[in-house]
Amino acid sequence: MGMVYAEEIEGAVLGACLLERSAQAVVLKSLRAEMFYLTAHRVVFEAINALYARGAAVDMLTVTEELRAQGRLDDAGGPFAVAKLAAGVATSAHLEYHCSILFQYYLRRKLVEVLTRELAAANDMTCDVYDVLIDTQRELGALLEDSPLENHLHPMPEVMGDTVALVDRRQELAVNGLTGVPTGLQRLNEMTGGWQPGNLIFTAARPADGKTALDLFFARQAAMAGVPVVFFTLEMTASELGERMVLAESSADPLRIRQGRLSPEEVEDVHRTAERMSALPVHVDDTPYINVDQLCVIAKSLRAKGLLGLLIVDYLQLLATVNPGRTREQEVAECSRKLKGLARSLGCPVIVSSQLNRQAEDRAGSPELRHLRESGAIEQDADLVILLHRPERYHIRVDPDTGWSTRGMGIATVAKHRNGATGKVYYGYNPSMTKIGEFAGTPVTAPANNLKRKEDERKSSDLFGGSAG
Repeated sequence: MGMVYAEEIEGAVLGACLLERSAQAVVLKSLRAEMFYLTAHRVVFEAINALYARGAAVDMLTVTEELRAQGRLDDAGGPFAVAKLAAGVATSAHLEYHCSILFQYYLRRKLVEVLTRELAAANDMTCDVYDVLIDTQRELGALLEDSPLENHLHPMPEVMGDTVALVDRRQELAVNGLTGVPTGLQRLNEMTGGWQPGNLIFTAARPADGKTALDLFFARQAAMAGVPVVFFTLEMTASELGERMVLAESSADPLRIRQGRLSPEEVEDVHRTAERMSALPVHVDDTPYINVDQLCVIAKSLRAKGLLGLLIVDYLQLLATVNPGRTREQEVAECSRKLKGLARSLGCPVIVSSQLNRQAEDRAGSPELRHLRESGAIEQDADLVILLHRPERYHIRVDPDTGWSTRGMGIATVAKHRNGATGKVYYGYNPSMTKIGEFAGTPVTAPANNLKRKEDERKSSDLFGGSAG
């Protein structure tokens, strides 16, 4: 059997180094010369490494000159071969993945080499079998130390250097205490500093409690701040989602828009709003039955193109997996784990809606973490868990914590926050749940006074100027 290698990927990795300095740092940190199978590629890599180590510029011309000075230009295939490497690269977007593939090919070749040698020794009766066993373990251990699996072991100077760089970057980017993607709710911004890069955030609620409405609010707020948003909707079409985004910004009546009974003024308002919303950096994917692996591939591709700064998935329980025969709890746990890995890989926030179980409806107060549906893995994987609750739906007229009327009151309970405080965030909504915003609390000072309470509730419902839908 011949040795396995990937000539095109070797060429693409070297070509990226000839075009971009940022690519050189990635490749030289991940690979060594012996990991390239073709001699010409090894020679070019060594020339790139030599130039980079001296702090010299690395490009097609300087590498050619370096090879000529070393007397190895012919080994590399001549100037034309070096130029061909640079010309064969369209983008370095997938460079880290390409380096990973090259390492795997190298690992396979070394594994074959080690096992072939040790197999011969095992069949040689003159060799001590325990020595063969120890040699095999040592050789395999050496291969594992080379593996990217070990690249996550960071010495303390590196950790502290990265920490200081992170703090400095936050100081530079912070605006009024906001270091991440704006949430749109002041209290939530204060608690989180905005949605943070690499964080996995779950918003969870019972059906019809406003998961999608709040997700759309978060998407719109981020997009208006210039953050590119990708919204995966697994239960609605893109146009249905678009309609809800238009209703959030226009004065059109939600009921009449669905009945096709808008006034000419409202139709004109919808058109103007839609045109305004078209300028937002939002992409919607409404593929039904998408599996978590497909979602991850699409998200990584969009991130590489600069089209993704916040990912929203609505919602977790509708995501499929590619492993049949598992329980639903195991499937949800797998999706949760992969989404956590995706958030870290993308380096941007990922918001995922989830359902709460029926026990959440049996409580008079806000839901708790134990009400997360089907999988404790959600609580384990999440950096932030926000449980949504609308007291008015459960016939609670007055919020016991504030004494406010619950008319139009939504409560987002930050039940888990890996890097900060937990607590309640109040938000307001109109009767059709098409508009979300800050909640202006109305105190109910005399609950027994029905006329007073009705007046308070009327004022609260007028906050967003919406009508029932």
